[in-house]
Amino acid sequence: MNAKILEDLGLTPGEVKVYLALLELGPSSAGDIIDKSHLQNSVVHFCLNKLRELGLVSYIKKGKNRVYQSANPENLLIMLEDKKKSLKQIMPELKTKQTLAKQKQSVELFEGVKGITNMLNQLIVDGRKGDEFLFFSTDVAEHNEEIQQYYERYDAKRSAKKLVVKGIARDYMKQFYVHRKTITMKYVDSPIPANVALFKDKIALMTWGEYPQGILIKSKQLAEKQKAFFNEVWKKN
Repeated sequence: MNAKILEDLGLTPGEVKVYLALLELGPSSAGDIIDKSHLQNSVVHFCLNKLRELGLVSYIKKGKNRVYQSANPENLLIMLEDKKKSLKQIMPELKTKQTLAKQKQSVELFEGVKGITNMLNQLIVDGRKGDEFLFFSTDVAEHNEEIQQYYERYDAKRSAKKLVVKGIARDYMKQFYVHRKTITMKYVDSPIPANVALFKDKIALMTWGEYPQGILIKSKQLAEKQKAFFNEVWKKN
């Protein structure tokens, strides 16, 4: 018999040996159980007490001696059902803890052109058809050829994932976007945040300049606030 199954129910190896010995022996003294299980006296008595607490062993007194008897093996099923009921009671709390863990915020720093491109690729790695990618434009006129070429490839990646890409830029940057057909743009004549991309629960912040840096923030709360601001500006223009 595979005694490991009884251990999987929560019994210790010693408790399993004592219980199986009693099943085979029938009503028995502690001495008989010690001989059958090949366990020490103290271990057998400890296991018998634990098995009694679990409802798997009982005893009667004959004179000054105790005669132990195993309970119906069906009690193991009852014990399993009790464990399942207890687990179900705490399941909502376990799920809440899991949800809170998923909602934890994180911040990552990226450096250099390569770092920022890695960050932007990471931003959309879990993108699905119809997901919205929102951004406040950077001043693309300041980008070198390497960065310009990367954005063309990035457009293709977003298009391949069938993302809905919407951007807001200053009026004077319109000439840099008219040929990018996979993006829907709106233009404003007032100051707006620059170098910000929003996707799902993430915010990407970028500075290009001499020492390019990027910050990727994962925060559902912050992302929702930024998206609300973006949509407010979008609707007004």
